[in-house]
Amino acid sequence: MAEFVQLLFNGLVTGSILAMAAVGVSLVYGVLRLVNFAAGDFMTLGAFIAVFLSISKGLPLIFSVIVAILGICLLGLALDWLLWKRLRDNKAGTLALFLVATGVALILRQSILMIFSSGSRKFAINETATFGFLGAQIATSQLIVLLLATSAIITLGLFMAKSTIGKDMRAFSDNASLAAVSGINVNKVVRYVWIINGILSALAGIFQGMVQGRFDSTMGWTLLLPIFAAVVLGTIGDAYGALLGGMTLGLVMEMSTWHIFFGGIPSSYKPVVAFATLGIVLLVKPEGLLGVKARSI
Repeated sequence: MAEFVQLLFNGLVTGSILAMAAVGVSLVYGVLRLVNFAAGDFMTLGAFIAVFLSISKGLPLIFSVIVAILGICLLGLALDWLLWKRLRDNKAGTLALFLVATGVALILRQSILMIFSSGSRKFAINETATFGFLGAQIATSQLIVLLLATSAIITLGLFMAKSTIGKDMRAFSDNASLAAVSGINVNKVVRYVWIINGILSALAGIFQGMVQGRFDSTMGWTLLLPIFAAVVLGTIGDAYGALLGGMTLGLVMEMSTWHIFFGGIPSSYKPVVAFATLGIVLLVKPEGLLGVKARSI
């Protein structure tokens, strides 16, 4: 029982982080039809900015997190203004966008190495503080991350469902041309997409860094494939599907190490479990978990 509770909690934490990052990727694709290969590097940069300000500069952690979020939002907006908008205006093809997105990811990754060096970093939090729950020892830092991530996900869901800009995003994703001629401010929609993506990416990176303990410049890169798997699993381009896909993969990856499953799968094989789950689901539902009834974002 204790092992089950421990793995279930770990799965919820992992799933919430994957879900946040996957929603950002799904929003960008759903509205802009752009596969953001730099999503993992956005996460890493957000974590590095927060840990640099809080550890090296001695600033309060909350202030450091806010600055990191603003930095990633500005980075997304700047890249769109300098690069993505020009490519959209020039009707760049899928292959061109793919290659440019890959290049942006590589440049960001090397920039992080040049600025912050290749050493690992760590937030000033007590990772050993735990409390007992049904026989399991739950890390206080993980509980805080889970509560904050859940709050962010709920807030985003309400924003997308109730706000005018959220409705505009859905309309733009369904039919960009019709949305443009119907009076929707396309530039405003694009700006909000990058802002939301920046917030979610920065928070996901910071939360992952806190849960992981020590992290380096490859942190986001190692999470990129599970994030894309969550996007496809939930139904590509659908933010609600990305939430479901992220939570599902997080739970499956962690629960797969439970000893009742042939002694438990080694933790190093968790990404394999994620893609095996993706493959099995797509064999049954090629359109993803939410299927034909899925909304566009």
